[in-house]
Amino acid sequence: MATSLAMMGLATDICAQQIPRAEDFGAPWHPAQTAVFDIGAGLSQFRILLSIPDAPPPPNGYGIIYAIDAGWTFGTLRDTEKMQASHFAESAVRPTVIVGIGWPTETLIDFDRRGTDLVGPETSGPGRAATLAMIRDQLIPRIEGSLSIDPDHRMILGHSFGGVFALQARNAQPGLFSHVAAGSPSIWTEPEALEASAKPDGAPVLITVGALETPEAALAAGQPADRVARLRERDMVGRAQRMADKLNAPFMEIPGATHGASVTGFLVRAVSFLWQTPVN
Repeated sequence: MATSLAMMGLATDICAQQIPRAEDFGAPWHPAQTAVFDIGAGLSQFRILLSIPDAPPPPNGYGIIYAIDAGWTFGTLRDTEKMQASHFAESAVRPTVIVGIGWPTETLIDFDRRGTDLVGPETSGPGRAATLAMIRDQLIPRIEGSLSIDPDHRMILGHSFGGVFALQARNAQPGLFSHVAAGSPSIWTEPEALEASAKPDGAPVLITVGALETPEAALAAGQPADRVARLRERDMVGRAQRMADKLNAPFMEIPGATHGASVTGFLVRAVSFLWQTPVN
């Protein structure tokens, strides 16, 4: 009994501990050449992160990546671009502006809005059509009206719901983006419409998945039974593979990665894809 009470007390102490504050160690760090601003209003407001390369624009202008889910994508894309562009002779990646599209929260993610804004039906009010209209009519003019941008290297990028959004944007606004990158796209949200509208002509597309997103691989890796069942029901990899086939798109598996863990590998490949794949 004494041991049990001691263990309970220890658990209470752990729960009572607060998350350490970075501010206790020093001043907050703000990366150079990076800005944050809000766009839109009310329930349609988005928070934008912007990273401008250290180098001057090439003769044709900077490349640019518009990345959904800024809280999960912006930092990795920013670091990847700086590392690859600084070794241009080896990687062929040229200076690229990174635009992270998020929500006005501390984490830049809003789970109450994310589904509606990225895969919500094309009706009046919030939904993927309104989000795309914001990018087309407000965000692109604001950024590209002030920076020299190469329209032949303008990518829309997203993972999961964001991956579906990127594919839908390609269908809804042909020519707006030169390249599309969809990581583990949740095609299960609207499979018939997405597969019916898939056309190989148009912006080149990159599609990736995590190697552990097949139910067989997830089961062998000891993933929980409910996750395996969900993967089987949604057919994440099968739908992504069929979409890639229809679009004549490269299809890549991120080794050893689950759905969430595949984000980093997807982003690294997307930066290279923007510069190594010619426009149709």
